[in-house]
Amino acid sequence: MNRYQLAASVGNANQRKKALDNYYKNPNLCLCCGTIIQVSENQKVSEVRKKTFCDRKCSTIFNNKKRVKKEKSIQKNDKKQKFDYILNLTKNELYNKHGIYYKFRAVIRKHAHFVYWNTRNEKKCSVCGYDKFIEVCHIKSVSSFDDDAKIRDINNTSNLIGLCPNHHKEFDNGLLKLMAGGQVGI
Repeated sequence: MNRYQLAASVGNANQRKKALDNYYKNPNLCLCCGTIIQVSENQKVSEVRKKTFCDRKCSTIFNNKKRVKKEKSIQKNDKKQKFDYILNLTKNELYNKHGIYYKFRAVIRKHAHFVYWNTRNEKKCSVCGYDKFIEVCHIKSVSSFDDDAKIRDINNTSNLIGLCPNHHKEFDNGLLKLMAGGQVGI
């Protein structure tokens, strides 16, 4: 190291010491725990002056105290009420309410699952008896109902059946025939 570099490093060390002394005369305190925010060895004092918390944990604790926790609006007993508004709507009214086909179909599908799981005793495939994973299927497709048909008729328990994924795919592709009441036909 030449003498210019040595002089510069000594000058920088003196400047840093002076900045640290000034900082610790009036240090920043953490808003959460009240401790002094320390200056690490490789950190500039000007960066530490901008800090309001000693670490992320204190920041999280402090900021989460302000946050209002949302309460779940639908309790287990109120799930029936969640779908009450749908029952008397027609297929066309529900479509116009949601405006986009996939949202409309998602609401019908969720309601069908709700109706099936809350009214049926056997939770297994009506064809093979598989009970690990069941898909709820409309025997008469939603598209085959008129626009004036009520959702309560489309998702009636007599129009819903539980099928395993294989039989559901076969039914959707016309390889499996189901009759009213869920009996398998040819």
